[in-house]
Amino acid sequence: MAREIELTREAYEQLQKQLEEERRRRDDATAAMAAELDDALDQEDRSLEAAQNALTALDARIAELEDALDRAVVTEVRHDGHVQLGSVATLRVDGREERVRVQLVSAIEASRPDEEDAPRHVAVDSPTGQALRGRTVGESFEVTVGDHPTRFTVESVE
Repeated sequence: MAREIELTREAYEQLQKQLEEERRRRDDATAAMAAELDDALDQEDRSLEAAQNALTALDARIAELEDALDRAVVTEVRHDGHVQLGSVATLRVDGREERVRVQLVSAIEASRPDEEDAPRHVAVDSPTGQALRGRTVGESFEVTVGDHPTRFTVESVE
């Protein structure tokens, strides 16, 4: 059996939107390729080849999204004071006055770029995510960031 993907409701809905958009793009690409094929007749046409390659890439992305949604297990965020999938935590970097807001997300969500002023995405299966998951306010943990170990303390959990 394929491995389940734990997602927040928000992430699941975002993947559904991406799938709809990719299907729309595939339909547009198919129509463009048909037009290129009509224009090309029996001639070798590089734009037709490019359209075929784009269609293949779209089909692969659609298959990836469908697979992720098929394996998705939606996890509702419980506000019980423990860091869990979907939680936003404020961490203090020990030894410095630096604070960072992070959101614990699935790997598929972590691959999306962070939005400005939004918490940084930390994948639940990353070393930081594994160390952070289940922590409560006041607890500390250490992970290697870059070349050196860094100690964090949980200051808040939303």
